[in-house]
Amino acid sequence: MIFTTLRITETIFAFALVVLMVVILKKKKVVSSGDLKSYSKLMTIAVLPAVIFLQLSLNPVNGHQFVLVMIMFLAGVASMVITWIIGVLMRLKNETLGMLIITSTFGSSALIGYPLIQFAFPGNNAAMTDAILISELGVGVPIFTLCPIVASYYGSGSSGLGSMIKTLVNYLKSPIFIAVIAGIIFSRFQTIVNNPFLAPFWESLRMVQGTLTVMACLILGLQLEFKSPMKILPLFIVSSLIQIGVQPLFTSYGANLMHVQLVDKQVLILIAAMPSAVLGSLFATQYDCDAESASELVFLNIMVSLVGVPLVYYSMFH
Repeated sequence: MIFTTLRITETIFAFALVVLMVVILKKKKVVSSGDLKSYSKLMTIAVLPAVIFLQLSLNPVNGHQFVLVMIMFLAGVASMVITWIIGVLMRLKNETLGMLIITSTFGSSALIGYPLIQFAFPGNNAAMTDAILISELGVGVPIFTLCPIVASYYGSGSSGLGSMIKTLVNYLKSPIFIAVIAGIIFSRFQTIVNNPFLAPFWESLRMVQGTLTVMACLILGLQLEFKSPMKILPLFIVSSLIQIGVQPLFTSYGANLMHVQLVDKQVLILIAAMPSAVLGSLFATQYDCDAESASELVFLNIMVSLVGVPLVYYSMFH
């Protein structure tokens, strides 16, 4: 257990160092924020779908993994409700309340979570499969459904039901979601999967998987903007406590209630403790929901996760 904790701490700080290197390269104009759109498209259209399809195809999904998905989903919804209650008690404006809800619950499970699981549990394909299912079904689907609804309701934008439906449909047609479905279906035919003629295909996907961490660090480094946190300090405290405190506690309780195995519980809690999803700030912008504060909260939550995630993991498994 201590070894895994050290491994996770080492992984997060190594991840942070690579992100810092990207930030320095950006300041030196070696890479540019103008490249962000291209890198993001490469990540979502090629790298993530390849990794998802590889892991799900080679590791058949078990029924207990959908229990993990449900635990993650319910923990996220409960966190949204608690954030709403705190925001109402703080008498926040509607736009700020909506922003706080969508940036304090479902986190960056793919951008940061996948590399973390990959390095924290080296060679453990079951852990990676858990992470993918929890991320894409327990985190991804709510991000593309619940978050736009909340942002649209509290924002001052004119986007309505049609826009929210379009957002969901776009996700269901996305390479990431298609890779999830295709991987689950393909895993049912292990005779085909293990055909020696397909070995070069699987090896090519493993090569793509090797780029996952570098791509994630590159995108994150290009996204980060350093701003003063003082004006949103109360919001940051609430958001970080929900993200790396309350939500992991909910998932831990759910895992204990459902008698989840240790490794599954470890993956579940790590995914739950991930910092704010970058998509939260995008939805805040789309629906006029205090977008500036949203981007600052996303950045600050990523920074605090460097210390917060190892502490959460250590406190729950020590």
